[in-house]
Amino acid sequence: MRFSKVCSIMVLSFLAGGCTIIGLNMKHKTPRFGSVYPVFTKKDTLQGSITPFRKNNDVTFYHINLDVDIAQKSLKGNVEIRFKALEVLDTIQIDLYPNMVIDSILSVSGSLKYRRLYNAVFVGMSHTIKKGLSAAFTVYYHGKPQVARRPPWEGGFVWKRDKDKKPWIGVACEVIGASLWWPVKDHIYDEPDSVKMSVTIPKGLFCVSNGILTRQEDHGDLTTFNWETSYPINTYNVTINIGDYRHFSLPYPKNPLLKLDYYVLPYHLEQAKVFFQKSIRVLEVYESYFGTYPWIRDGYKLIESPFGGMEHQTAIAYGTKFKDNYQNNYLIIHETAHEWWGNSVSSADYAEIWLQEGFATYCEALYLEKTNGPVAYLKILQTYSDLIRNQQPLVGPENVSYWNYRDSDVYVKGALMLHSLRNAIDNDELFFDILRTFYQSHQYGTVHTGDFISLVNKKTGDDYSLFFQQYLYHRESPNLEYYSYKTGNKQRCFAYRLSNTIPGFSMPMLVTVDGKITKLNATGTTQYFYYPSQSKAVFNHQLYYSSWHKHKGLRR
Repeated sequence: MRFSKVCSIMVLSFLAGGCTIIGLNMKHKTPRFGSVYPVFTKKDTLQGSITPFRKNNDVTFYHINLDVDIAQKSLKGNVEIRFKALEVLDTIQIDLYPNMVIDSILSVSGSLKYRRLYNAVFVGMSHTIKKGLSAAFTVYYHGKPQVARRPPWEGGFVWKRDKDKKPWIGVACEVIGASLWWPVKDHIYDEPDSVKMSVTIPKGLFCVSNGILTRQEDHGDLTTFNWETSYPINTYNVTINIGDYRHFSLPYPKNPLLKLDYYVLPYHLEQAKVFFQKSIRVLEVYESYFGTYPWIRDGYKLIESPFGGMEHQTAIAYGTKFKDNYQNNYLIIHETAHEWWGNSVSSADYAEIWLQEGFATYCEALYLEKTNGPVAYLKILQTYSDLIRNQQPLVGPENVSYWNYRDSDVYVKGALMLHSLRNAIDNDELFFDILRTFYQSHQYGTVHTGDFISLVNKKTGDDYSLFFQQYLYHRESPNLEYYSYKTGNKQRCFAYRLSNTIPGFSMPMLVTVDGKITKLNATGTTQYFYYPSQSKAVFNHQLYYSSWHKHKGLRR
């Protein structure tokens, strides 16, 4: 999911006593008071925690079989759920919004009893299932799913009509939960190994979902579309797109096995054939950084959608105009990055969503660096810096399925933190090896922040714990206080120190005097750097600070 704010590019620089200092986010300071988390309830805990009745099983497969009544904006169908017992169990928890009615739950042994509490549905097995054994049941249900108020950020179903007055339907449910429209174990830590989607809609429309279209069957005035994934998938990434779609494909020169498919409304077909070609270059760039596109068997799709955009696995929703400008290109660049970061490597809790959004946003900068050079890379980072709010830590409260999408810090501050880490490591070969290793070690699985920190420490041989503590678990960002002055003996002095940091935190910065580069290390203690008055000195910290403060008190 991309963040919704739009801003102009700003180049931030200023003079300090004859020294040009170039930095990020000089304008924004950490506010005195941060924003307050909501009061969490038992409903939030049931939704966001790994409860005993979730922990006791591993869901391996869903078959979602739906009839979509477009006129009534309702769904009717059934979902087969297969799972493996991780311990002896007689009850498991699935989830479904209360407005969706359960008609029955059946297994091979007959009808199963269940009870509902908020969104949670506790299903009793017909007999005790031993550890290691597999079982299955099918939930039959119907109802009118929640309508999205502001998709994709405030999720639900989107029921619209295109310019030709034909139905145009989509769904987005990140954070709010896939259980708003189908019965599911609705926690992002447990990804099924595969999903099958069978969707029946009025004949003449087309349904696009995740994975590969295996069969399309007409029966009377209806058509059933069968789509299947062959890889693990986040349940919020499972989607359907219904419309008067036209389809075309493009070859992927780097790997003919990867199928690139595009689905658009008929009046955008010719524009899309040209515009969507840029997705090929995006895929090539990300493969060069992180390795092969993760869903070779299931392909890559861009689908014109009735809302802004969403990184649905192998079925990316694209909802902006087909004009060649950064705002429209950006959607492809960002959402395609999620195929690696978010879809393949997924955070195990929404508290750590920076692992998805921060990495995907940083990928935008890496794409520009690869295609347009280092100046474009730094400019986009400077753009991000102007959006940082410092209202809450990047890592939020766990086990309550919470993420405030209005706070863009998980995107922009997360990306700038990775840029800061790159500069702190000061070895691009090592930095990109860390990213690639992290991705390839956790491909098709879920991760925690600690997994990334451990890898950084292992690969660098240094302890970056304080670095991550500062940026991830404290909302305050480091400030650099400085003062530049003449000493009276044909020298100038640059005094500097960090404030607003945790004890022991330090950050590198560079000074170039008459072409010679010296690396300084800013800490909470005031330090002094001397250089000849007639020399040209440039200070470039290249890192993210909340602001620069001119502080006369640093003068000796």
